[in-house]
Amino acid sequence: MNTPLTKVVMKLLPVYLLLAWVLSACGAAGESDLTNADVLFHDQFVAGQTGNWVLEGDAAGRASIVSEQLHLQVNTPATLQFTTLAEPTFADFVLEVDARLIAGDLQSSYGVLLRMQDSTRFYRFEITGNGLYMVERRNGDGSWTRFVQDWAETTAVHQGFSVVNRLRVEAVGATMRFYVNGTLLHQVTDAQYAAGTIALDAGTFGQPGLEVAFDNVVVKRP
Repeated sequence: MNTPLTKVVMKLLPVYLLLAWVLSACGAAGESDLTNADVLFHDQFVAGQTGNWVLEGDAAGRASIVSEQLHLQVNTPATLQFTTLAEPTFADFVLEVDARLIAGDLQSSYGVLLRMQDSTRFYRFEITGNGLYMVERRNGDGSWTRFVQDWAETTAVHQGFSVVNRLRVEAVGATMRFYVNGTLLHQVTDAQYAAGTIALDAGTFGQPGLEVAFDNVVVKRP
């Protein structure tokens, strides 16, 4: 598997430009849950106990750990910034994470990349600060395969700034289910990528100045 990059600058139609996301400490799993034998990985971003996240950055955007949360900043339009958990890889799993939009445009998105082969091939689950969501696959040739016809509206997303959204992904074989705050948004059957790494991401459409924060990542056996 190739070394993951942390940024993709998209020069596509606006419908494909990438957005931003954030997580927070609310909704955290209890300590007893984290010691369960079914837990494959967890991270509360405590100093000295964080996982092997690829934390990089430049003038366009960066990833950093601040006050026991993982922050992503995007300073340029039409840019996807993500931080990959370099290891382990996951095939069948259930992932949950808290996300919180701190600053930027409410149309920006934030979410999870899963079953990453490298920086050009992965599945992507995103929500926006104004209540939309998307599920799609990034192909190696730079194109996207959408599993939702267009960005879809849902009342399940907590809209606005500094509010927590709990994201959940269930991936078992070719079937993947995507939830926000306990509500199933979409189910996909696709066998293109069977296993890979995970990442947290944030991105912009036309407006820069995006910041999101993530916390309480838990990956379990299904």
